[in-house]
Amino acid sequence: MAGVRSVANTRPQYGVGIVGYSIGRAHAHAWKLVDEVFHPAKAVPVLVALDGRTKERVDTEVVRFGYKRGYTDWKKLVSDDEVDIVDNCAPPGLHADICIAAAEAGKNLICEKPMARTAKEAKAMLDAAERAKVAHMMGYNYRFVPAMALARQMIEEGLLGRLFYYKGSYLNVAAGYQDPETPYDWHHSFETGGHGALADLGTHAIDLARFLAGEIASVQTVSRNFIPSRPEARGSKITRKVDVDDATISVLSFANGAVGMLEASWVTPGRTDFLAFEAYGSKGSLRFNLERLNELEVHLEEGDSRFRAPRGVLVLNKEHPFMSKYWVRQAGGFSWEDTFVNELNHYLECLVDKRSVAPQGATFIDGYRNCLVMDAMMESAKSGRRVDIAS
Repeated sequence: MAGVRSVANTRPQYGVGIVGYSIGRAHAHAWKLVDEVFHPAKAVPVLVALDGRTKERVDTEVVRFGYKRGYTDWKKLVSDDEVDIVDNCAPPGLHADICIAAAEAGKNLICEKPMARTAKEAKAMLDAAERAKVAHMMGYNYRFVPAMALARQMIEEGLLGRLFYYKGSYLNVAAGYQDPETPYDWHHSFETGGHGALADLGTHAIDLARFLAGEIASVQTVSRNFIPSRPEARGSKITRKVDVDDATISVLSFANGAVGMLEASWVTPGRTDFLAFEAYGSKGSLRFNLERLNELEVHLEEGDSRFRAPRGVLVLNKEHPFMSKYWVRQAGGFSWEDTFVNELNHYLECLVDKRSVAPQGATFIDGYRNCLVMDAMMESAKSGRRVDIAS
């Protein structure tokens, strides 16, 4: 049973199995830091197993992070008796099969974004997790950026008043997809990756829109693929068809009456990792950009006069969300990798306390709702009409 082992007869110990070694590396690193940063953590994670497609790469990562063993068949990881938590970092096309099998095996679940290729797949994953009564969390790590958590806190406290307008963006060129000669990879196929830029980047922007501004009621969307084929390798004459979007832009209507926009693109030169939001209400506004992740721009019509003009706040003090356990590093501050440490520690604490990771963390319900929004956006882009989000 999950969590029956203990450390020094006081703290439960959970065996972790990670599927995938790309973003899986960030997860492995974070699992190893949880007890260091939050010592003594409520539970101690142990890296039991890694699964990946290529044996040589698996063997390298097993040694790098100190896993007990490696697999090239995820079914063996799911059936491993020492694995209590299956951390699914595989491409989205594999998420449903792995998570459903893991739930049926009684494993607690973490799934990287997006939850699935479609809302139908996501619903099957959610149903399996709830039937098995296992813990579940989505990998929306940006909820655990201190500035993001502070923004939610300020909105919930009513400091912005009634929310009028919200804009969310995730733009980058990190993979070089703006170059038509950049080779084809699994992101360029719906079968393996789901929707393209929308699923890879936009899913984070959708999650933050829901996290900060509330449920999205309807969307009207334009989506484009600008590079319809790519070479199998750089310089190759053999090309493969790309069947996903390079850019998707949507007008949003929120259930609370606010309006908004959301944009996602991986062909935007000059944007390295531009996950950003702007929130405007009757009493003030907030703005954030991941490329400056320790800063939150605040403007308030009431209260502290220092915020009557937009003011950048460095969210690095001990009293800020998630900062009590970190060194205040003057030259760098909180980092991207720290978001995963916060996220995974939160998951472990909820596991020990037998409570949901919501509302700070994203559950499989949030992952499913996110997929409903993405499906509606693609439906709207094809039909040219506004589409309501299923309740």
